[in-house]
Amino acid sequence: MNGIEEGVTNIEMYRHLIGELNKLDLAYLHIMNFGNEPLLQEIRQLWTQPLLVNRMGRPLEQLNVDLDNDLADVATVGIWALANPDFIERVKKSASLNEPDLNKLYVGGVQDYTDYPFLED
Repeated sequence: MNGIEEGVTNIEMYRHLIGELNKLDLAYLHIMNFGNEPLLQEIRQLWTQPLLVNRMGRPLEQLNVDLDNDLADVATVGIWALANPDFIERVKKSASLNEPDLNKLYVGGVQDYTDYPFLED
């Protein structure tokens, strides 16, 4: 995942981690899924609180797939919300979305977090 080698024991590590996190009675768990569907299904079965699943690059039209398949409790919008200060309004109106500038995200400062245009601009 993003250049991190988890090794061959990652399934056991996640099983243990989920068990320990469950003991903390956290409000939710937010994970990134990069395609390991069996692991996601196992995490869903083990985790007892709401689960948020982020799938980078997932088309907006497929946002509800994990909800419909009971793999997540909340659909995450991540980068769409960062680039669209009026994301909900745009979705309701089926309006086009601003394209995020990936070179400016998470680099510090407010540039690109506050200068995306609103729908009526």
